[in-house]
Amino acid sequence: MTVSTSVDNNRQRKPRILLLADKPGWAFDFAARAIAKHLAGAFDFRIEYVGEKPDLNRWQFDIIYVFWWGETYHQTFIDEPERVIKDVTSHRWALEEKFGPLTTAQLVEKHLADAGTVTAVSLRLQRMISPYREVLLAPEGFESQNFFSSGERQGSLKIGWAGNVKDKCKGVKDILRPAVFPRFRLRKAGGDFDHSGMLNFYRSIDVICVASTAEGQPLPLVEAMACGCFPVAVDVGIVPELVKDRENGLIVERNASAFRRAFKWCRMNLAEVRRTGETNAELVLATRTWEKTIGYWEEIFWRTLKLNGWNPPEKITLGGHLDEKTRK
Repeated sequence: MTVSTSVDNNRQRKPRILLLADKPGWAFDFAARAIAKHLAGAFDFRIEYVGEKPDLNRWQFDIIYVFWWGETYHQTFIDEPERVIKDVTSHRWALEEKFGPLTTAQLVEKHLADAGTVTAVSLRLQRMISPYREVLLAPEGFESQNFFSSGERQGSLKIGWAGNVKDKCKGVKDILRPAVFPRFRLRKAGGDFDHSGMLNFYRSIDVICVASTAEGQPLPLVEAMACGCFPVAVDVGIVPELVKDRENGLIVERNASAFRRAFKWCRMNLAEVRRTGETNAELVLATRTWEKTIGYWEEIFWRTLKLNGWNPPEKITLGGHLDEKTRK
């Protein structure tokens, strides 16, 4: 069943956008809440969660933003692709058997045909998909009031990692644990910390590790850098957008030996690691807060709304954020 919508009263109300996430308190939910907060003046938002099996008919939305590329739940309620935006947030479709694995062409055909607008969280994903259909860049930000550096780090080198330990793609068991043993200790933060707990965790470590095979935008990378951490990471997702190897972090091969060598270098150059961490905090504060990235999202929404009969305000110049990145 399709949720009906009217554009007769466009100028009498704000556009209504439904944000479809997976579960409360997870990464997609954090992004949805931030978007709704920063664009509340332009749009009316409602956040729904697939895990709660909501009735999407209960709110008359104009367009829907689906945070997971493989989601099908919304298809029961809406069959107009021009009203659907789908986000490609990871490379799991290309790497994991439970999704295929799929080629990029197969991803587009199987999972993105229900969306009139497609977005990607990284330039890497955008470039992969763009030969097959238009894809707009949708970089996620962080809240600067939640994640910031204290500038105070002392003692020996401290190495950390954040995420779901049970997710095999993250490389904790097969890469990071062997890399730290026996000379170092890996400090871990799971999903049970709130923002305050994560702030304290990031500020208690010097190095943040990323060993994932599939992540498009490793959220701990951004948050940890905002808190003054030095990244040791594989070349995945947005890593090369934020990390320049041997300038503000280390990009390494995905094996325990490479990480171990990087950790030894960090221990031998701890003062430099900590100075660089403070520079990283300044870098992401200047480029990656939600205040800096929200313009991409506003333009994505207005582009999609225009397909559905809405006229963007005069202050919105379609192409200002998105076309520059799409051409790269």
